[in-house]
Amino acid sequence: MPLHGLLGAAVLLAAASVCAAQARFSAEAIDKGREQYNRTCRQCHGLNMVNAGTTVFDLRKFPTDQPDRFKQSVMQGKGAMPSWRESLTPEQIEWLWAYVGSRGGKEP
Repeated sequence: MPLHGLLGAAVLLAAASVCAAQARFSAEAIDKGREQYNRTCRQCHGLNMVNAGTTVFDLRKFPTDQPDRFKQSVMQGKGAMPSWRESLTPEQIEWLWAYVGSRGGKEP
């Protein structure tokens, strides 16, 4: 295969990877996560995840490559945050992760 053919294939593969990353969360999951966030998280973590980050964790800074850590924190509680294990379904926690993990729908 000529060099330009290999480079073209590499570009296509990279583009496909970017598209896959952008499809990480569906718009529906992010919207449901936003609704769930507003019901259960907004009081402490702030409107649109905006807070001073002095007394509660600033969710805008949560590592997007750590979904399991996020879900564990929600289920078990952390610091002053209570456990939501008995209050939220696994599906609701997934929606919350879609909202938080996409930075409120602003990032893929």
